[in-house]
Parts: sequence; C-alpha cells; structure tokens
Amino acid sequence: MEESNKYYQSRHFLRLLHRYEKAISEGQTPYMEADELTDIAEYYMTGKQDAKANRAIQAAIDMHPDSVDPQIFLARQRMFYGELDEARSIIDAITEQDDQEVIYIRAELLIKEGQPDKASDFLLEQMSLMQDCLDTYLYDCVSIFMDYDKWELAQEWLEQLKDNFPTHPRLPIMEAEIKMGLDDYEDAYILLKKILDEEPYNSEAWNLLAETCIALEKFSEGLEAADYSLAINPQDNTALLMKANAHMHEGPMTDAIEYYKKYLESQPEDLNVQLSLALCYCSEERFKELLPLLEKAEKYTRKLPDKEAALSQILQLKAFALSRQDRISEAINLAEEAKKYTDETMLWKCYMTEGDIYLQGKQTKLAEDHFAIALEKSPEKGETLFNIALSYSNAGYNDVAIDLLDDVWTIYGTEEGKFVVPYIANCYLRKNDMENFLTYLKLAPSCDRDATQLLFRDRFPDVAPEDYYAYAYKEVHGSFPNVQTS
Repeated sequence: MEESNKYYQSRHFLRLLHRYEKAISEGQTPYMEADELTDIAEYYMTGKQDAKANRAIQAAIDMHPDSVDPQIFLARQRMFYGELDEARSIIDAITEQDDQEVIYIRAELLIKEGQPDKASDFLLEQMSLMQDCLDTYLYDCVSIFMDYDKWELAQEWLEQLKDNFPTHPRLPIMEAEIKMGLDDYEDAYILLKKILDEEPYNSEAWNLLAETCIALEKFSEGLEAADYSLAINPQDNTALLMKANAHMHEGPMTDAIEYYKKYLESQPEDLNVQLSLALCYCSEERFKELLPLLEKAEKYTRKLPDKEAALSQILQLKAFALSRQDRISEAINLAEEAKKYTDETMLWKCYMTEGDIYLQGKQTKLAEDHFAIALEKSPEKGETLFNIALSYSNAGYNDVAIDLLDDVWTIYGTEEGKFVVPYIANCYLRKNDMENFLTYLKLAPSCDRDATQLLFRDRFPDVAPEDYYAYAYKEVHGSFPNVQTS
C-alpha cells in the first residue's frame, strides 16, 4: 500500500492521469497501454471512485482484449465485493495461467475463501518456476500475506526471503511491520529505531515507529515520530493519522478531531477513521457534528461486502447520540436494528447500548433488565459490570455507580481491581461529596494514573496527577494540605 501511494504521487503516473482525464473531459478515450489504464483504474478504486475505475478498465479491455492486467483487476474487484465465484471464473478464463500476477491472484482468492495455508502451499509449488525472478517472487509472497493480515505466514515467507537474499533492501522494514502484526511491539520498536539511525529520512519507518509508540502507550514519542514524518513530507496522510491516534489517547481530544478531519479531506471514505472521529465526537459530546458523520458512514457501509460488524457499531453510535438529544424511541429502534447485524458473541454490546439509552430516558427498570442480559451474555463479567457502572454515573445515578464499582473491585481483587478508584472519586465529585472525593482522589494516581489524568485533567490543567489532591484540597478548604503528595 505504501509503495502504491508513492507511485500514484510520482511524476510518471500524474502525467498519465492528466493525459487520460484531459481526453475524457473532451469526450475522447486516449490510446494507452493495458497496464497504464489498469493503474489508472486501480487509482480510482483506491479513492472509492467505482464508476471512473470501471470506465478506465473497460477502455483497457476494449483496446487490449487479451491482456492479463485488466482481467486481474476485474477479478480483484469481484473479490472485494465478496463475489468469489465470479472472480474465479474471470481467473480461469485468462489464457496465460503461468503469468506471475495470475499466480498471485489465485493465492489471494484462496485466502479470501478462508484457506491461507492452502494459498501458501500453492505459492510454494509455483516457486520452482520463478528462479529467474526469485527475489521479486519471495518479496511479493511476503507482501500478499501482509496485505491480508496473515502475519504468521508472512513471517514464514520472510524467512525464505532472508535466507535467499539477506541484503534485500526491504527486509528490515518488512520484518518490523510483521513484528507489529504479531503484536510484538517491543521488538518492532528496536528494529525501527535501528532503521532510522541508518535512514533518518525514511518517512515510512517514522510512521511505523509512531504507530508502534502508540501501541506501547508512548504517546509523546509517537507524536514526535509523526512530526518527523511530516517534516519530510507535509502531505503524508499516514503521519496525520498517527498524530490523530496519539491525541485520541493522550489528548487534547480537540486536536485528535482536527487531525482526523484533515486526514479525511483526502481520504473521505476511510471507514475506520470515520469511526475514530465519531468516538472523539462522542467523548466531547459534540452530537450535532456526530450524527451527520454517522449518516454518511452508514450510507457508505451498507454498500460494502462483509458490512455487518461496522454497520452494527455505526447504528449503536447513532443510537447513543440520539439518546443524548432525548430522542429515546428513535435510539431504541436503532439499537434493535443493530442486533440484526451483530454476531451472537457480540450481542451483549447491543443490550449494553439499550440499557444506557433507557437510563438516559429515566426508565430504570428497563435499563436494569437490559444490563442484566448484557452481563449474562458477556464473556468479560468484570469489564461489563464496570461499563454498566459508568453508564449509571453518566446518567446521574452515582450511588448505584459507586456500589457497582465496589462490586467490580471485589471481582478483580484488592490489587488488580484498584483501577476503579479514580472513577469512584469522580462519582463522589458528581455527588458533591467533597470529603469522600478527596479521600479517593488522594489514592487515585497510585491506582490508575492514566485514568486519573483522563478524568480530572480539565479540572486541573498543567498539573501532574500526583498533585491533583493538593489542588482539590485547596479548592475545598482554602489552603494546601500541610503535607503535599508529589
């Protein structure tokens, strides 16, 4: 994907695109080679411009009916839309079955059919035919499994590439990315730092380092890595996304929103980023901005194959937003609809959403009933009970929330369960019970520093969490305590 984006920004491709679009605007179809028109079609597909992509690929077929590239494009397009039988028919009809790209698309189809091991075996069988271009073949095989998030198989093929071509220039960056895919972020971090020591202007490595730092909760370092990438290329969308992700975790949330919006200016159909922005709007209670975003995301998602999980999340977020605008019946209807698109194992989340909505509508008995079902169906009882407690607190039922948080503490045990302490402090603050608030706030940083900062940083800006108690004590009693905690 990184290499495709670089190609689409190259002078060569931009000249081709300009020539093509100029002719089309004049009502003509320019003569081009099949691979050139296919590249243009793929560019349009990347930008979710299906009609333009179809026109370009049809031109390629009309001009070069026997060319492999347009057929590969059509097969991959059918695969994207989940039409696997149609994709196989297109592939089977290609005359040059020993073409490298045909071999790759057959492997991809096997992966899409849920047979990644069979795809790997197939590629191994073809390897003896690829001795003249073995370095390219091995590299492409690694890339295929990376593209489909089959990280263990990608690792196996990487070892083959490393054994045969130990100085291949892409080895270090691919190895780091596979480590990330396998959730081995500590090793990925070390590899990326080494790469950047040798190649300080490698923006791809800076972006991967930013992503790795965010996974390791090194948010400040992640922001710094993204800034280095932007210094190399101010238009780097991946770096913008990394900055947004870091701010989403560490704040301020308003900065996360601005960077997500900036990213979406050039990638408006990126559903994952739309959902991240939606969560930011939820956090900031910017529901008037949230609903139009979710309407757009829903409209786009309904056209996609394998849309169920994303559509369920969108409908639940819409229901949440509507409930905050006191549109309770509409919200419940959406939460019910979300159940149609929700896997049985995740159905408990819909009941959680409904329980939260009923609480907002002051229908406490219905809320309690739905929370009970959610708790029964959930595989994570402690985490679910914790989220139920937060729903009660957010709806103003802080006494119930405190009792539930005490239950969570009991479930997890004395040491592991102490993460609830900052939330108990917040409940007492909402009750205006300042003495109990101070008692729990004093303990909060040592129990869960990040949660303490998240809950109270707006109340105590530019103050370390360890000093929140001293400033809160002064608010209540008019002076700092005799012994400050620091």
